[in-house]
Amino acid sequence: MKPGLRNEECGSRNRECGMSAAFLLLLFLLLVPASLLAQDSYREFERGLGLSEPQRRQVDGIKQRYVDEWRTLKGESMRRRLEIQELNRNPSANRDRADRLRRELDDIQGSRQHLYQRYQGEVGHVLTPEQRGRYERFCDGERQRTPRPDRPRGHGGR
Repeated sequence: MKPGLRNEECGSRNRECGMSAAFLLLLFLLLVPASLLAQDSYREFERGLGLSEPQRRQVDGIKQRYVDEWRTLKGESMRRRLEIQELNRNPSANRDRADRLRRELDDIQGSRQHLYQRYQGEVGHVLTPEQRGRYERFCDGERQRTPRPDRPRGHGGR
């Protein structure tokens, strides 16, 4: 093999690796900041509510009670979605299993919505009527911006 040809092959591989790395970095930058901004948005909103120290402690305690269950449901949801993606590669052979997983995913989503509603209700009881109104408007706006119940926009325990 000629030395020049070998260098060309290495250069081509380096460009491919560089392009793959650039793609992954771009994907990361597109996906991660949105969730971080949402969490920051919620934290800023929470600060703007003017919670007293006892209210803040109560809200933090409520978050801690819900965070583990929320993460478990989120993990189950992700596992089902990934399995459905795999099964969709050969849909005719896996139709029954994929249908069962979709039903399970719907059940998990319902559980997540119910959990989030319970969380909101508990937090609402800690707030004054004025704070509660602002909190409900904020949550309604977040729901409209993000129709999936997957992410409660910063409510998950930070």
